Amino acid sequence: MKQILLVLFFFTICGAAAVAQTAKSAPLKVFPNPASEFISVADQGDMTGYISVYNIMGRNLREFEYVKDERYYIGDLPKGIYLIHLQDKNKKTISSQKIEKR
Repeated sequence: MKQILLVLFFFTICGAAAVAQTAKSAPLKVFPNPASEFISVADQGDMTGYISVYNIMGRNLREFEYVKDERYYIGDLPKGIYLIHLQDKNKKTISSQKIEKR
């Protein structure tokens, strides 16, 4: 029960932060969704510095330094739902997006 509450809290906080930041910033998009081998990020405002991949329980599984037009490998992750945090150069989350890994 405690884990479920923590997950719900995690998604609530991340969702609120994403909504607040999206209103202030240029569009950020993680694609494709669903993904199988790679994900990419569309950042028209050049705000992204890092990309973090979290599982549904909130565990950080991957961290990438953002490079424009780069693809990021997630092919070795199990199928499931993941939360992608796009962070600025100071590692402050500017957007969170959910993707499905097939």
